[in-house]
Amino acid sequence: MWVQRGGPPGQQGVLFDYAASRAGRVPVDLLGDYAGRLITDGYEGYAEIVRRNGITHAGCWAHARRKFVEAQKVQPKGKTGKADWALNQIRKLYGVEKQAKALAPEARQALRDKKGRPLIDQLRTWLDKSLAQVLPKSALGKALHYLNNQWPRLTRFLDDGLIPLDNNPAENAIRPFVVGRKTGCSARRLAAPRPARRSTA
Repeated sequence: MWVQRGGPPGQQGVLFDYAASRAGRVPVDLLGDYAGRLITDGYEGYAEIVRRNGITHAGCWAHARRKFVEAQKVQPKGKTGKADWALNQIRKLYGVEKQAKALAPEARQALRDKKGRPLIDQLRTWLDKSLAQVLPKSALGKALHYLNNQWPRLTRFLDDGLIPLDNNPAENAIRPFVVGRKTGCSARRLAAPRPARRSTA
């Protein structure tokens, strides 16, 4: 399932489409001649439509944060590390966004520039240092490299008050499909040990 969420503030709609593929041609078909702002996770399949239409492509901080949550889970218990520092910095970024939520786009961008940009600058300095200190294939290394690879998209919100910090509304809209898929998989696993029945489907 592919989900799109957008429209004027207060009047946003959600559109679901099904495609049998995750290939880059699907966003091309779905977005057509759209040339506005696009906020996505790190999936690279959007590259073609972004290039073709001149779309402003921004990244999702919730996805970046999730990588560090995963890294935090494998830290030795009772110890704090780099993942904790990154999560704290991202938490501060969301704190600024909470203050900016009710503002007009121009005022939101000004507040981000004043309070959010210094946090981003600190995070960039820390990231450059940490990349050389952590094994790339570790959970923390994967989080760091995701952040580094997505950096241009993740920082695009600083220059545009209309760009949100994440695409959580779209993620929330598609969650019922994910829950249903997991439930269906569980049911099939439970049914599998019954040798008397064999599916021909």
